[in-house]
Amino acid sequence: MGAQFLYDSCRHCDYCMRGDQILCPAKRITGIVADGYAEYGLFQAGYVTPLPAGLDPVAAAPLMCAGLTAFNGLRRAGAGAGSRVAVVGAGGIGALAVRYALAMGARVALVGRSASGEAAARELGAEMYVASRDTDPAAALRAWGGADVVLNAAPSTEAATALLTGLAPDGTLLLCGYDATPLTLPSQPMVLNRLHVMASPSGSPHDLRDTLAFSARHGILPQVTLIGLDEAPAALEAMGAGSGGGRRVITFA
Repeated sequence: MGAQFLYDSCRHCDYCMRGDQILCPAKRITGIVADGYAEYGLFQAGYVTPLPAGLDPVAAAPLMCAGLTAFNGLRRAGAGAGSRVAVVGAGGIGALAVRYALAMGARVALVGRSASGEAAARELGAEMYVASRDTDPAAALRAWGGADVVLNAAPSTEAATALLTGLAPDGTLLLCGYDATPLTLPSQPMVLNRLHVMASPSGSPHDLRDTLAFSARHGILPQVTLIGLDEAPAALEAMGAGSGGGRRVITFA
């Protein structure tokens, strides 16, 4: 069984009743306003999800949050066969988003900060890599034909808005990463090209079931580093400093 980002919700509001528990105004988040991340935990029956047969529970742990956010966001933004998807940032969400988009049949470009990320992007399967320090990323996407979906996985709102004009007409800017900077958008290109902006706040229990099933079917698992509980504070400090380097999973002897 897997416990997700969403710990529980009120169960009786309109959002809960229609299966959109992640939008419940009274939702509680695992590890933030509800206990989580310990050797033993008590979870709500309707908010834990069975793992598909053959899916390694340790490697699948990041799918409960990063994987769910990427997969659910992509499908709600309309990614699919033949579409062009640009992913900004190749961290936990971004790397999984590339693999999900490819499995959905999309063509994928990855936008990173420096040229040093190109080899990893190609290894993930991206057909194009854009180093934003060296190239105008929006211009590069326009030369590619325009992105139908730009998924921002970087913890920067500015990185997302810089890609808006790289969208194809009727394209969607999808926020999975952001910071405290307000979102500022140019009205004219948005109106003239019927552009869309949306965000993906993880997902509801049924979304996680779909994420895990899709991951198992396509063999999509993240690269993880196993750590002990006593190593968690150092891992969090490294993440805060921007040197986390992939997903860490706490295991217990």
